[in-house]
Amino acid sequence: MTNEIQKILVVGAGTMGHGIAQNFAQGGYEVSLYSRTAETLKRATSLIQSSLEAMAQENMVDRAQIPAIIGRIKMTQSLEEGARDADIAFETVVEKREDKIDIFEKLDRLCPPKTLLASNTTALNVFEFVKTSRPDKVLIGHWYTPPQIIPLVDVVKGPETSEESVQTMVAVLKKIGKTPLLLRKFISGYLVSRWQIATLRDILYLLDNDIVTPEELDTAAKAGWAMRMMVVGLIQRIDFGGLDLSLKSLDNPYVRSQMTPQDYKPTKIYELVKEGHLGVKTGKGFYDYQGKSEAEVCYERDLKLLKMLKVYKELED
Repeated sequence: MTNEIQKILVVGAGTMGHGIAQNFAQGGYEVSLYSRTAETLKRATSLIQSSLEAMAQENMVDRAQIPAIIGRIKMTQSLEEGARDADIAFETVVEKREDKIDIFEKLDRLCPPKTLLASNTTALNVFEFVKTSRPDKVLIGHWYTPPQIIPLVDVVKGPETSEESVQTMVAVLKKIGKTPLLLRKFISGYLVSRWQIATLRDILYLLDNDIVTPEELDTAAKAGWAMRMMVVGLIQRIDFGGLDLSLKSLDNPYVRSQMTPQDYKPTKIYELVKEGHLGVKTGKGFYDYQGKSEAEVCYERDLKLLKMLKVYKELED
């Protein structure tokens, strides 16, 4: 089935789109990366170049192949042109119901009947409201930032999605080096995003109450939590600690009383957003990136993530 897949369309060149396009181009596929604006496509080109340079630095991409990889990605402001001959279309547009409805209607109309239509949605059950002439070819392929590095991709089958469509998607993702996880049913946020949202309230509570700095909290996460997760994950960690001890913590009324209130409303993050400090893309968020460009900051991040990816592959092997 994978031999029949030749061209990938990625709709949206923002946070996720440019990384998804890069990943498929590295896998040898011809890619059309669509955005309505030339500015977004210019930014995507810069970030793809930066990411590939980081991969070359870590010997995970042959530097001599970078021009060919970039050459397989065609930037376009024409959705009709991008959809032509596409075998798989990934949409990465904003998380709004009406936007998903609109883009699926356009993709269904512009893409050939053979095309699989995949959504990168995190929270919306697109199977409940998007309408196409090919429900058997509609599914979810949910990637994680940065998608060109993080192995996991959630694959979700809709009520009418064919088994062939699902297996084709899984096979193609494996072919480009991803770790597809097939979910038995749709659940908003899937796995990792649900854990991130579950911890967000507590993270912001700690920062709002000046218990730790952002840097100190990240040090704790990396030195204490993330390191163990690379080896034992979430569930096996409970086995090593002892199920009885975990149960005692759950049943301990004092522990429960000290948890962040369910209705806690954070303050600092609202203040930062109001001031226009949105993180790496604006040069400042909880951290100040000292005038570095987005591409420079992402390059530094990618170098570290690529080292972790090597460790992950060694552990899995």
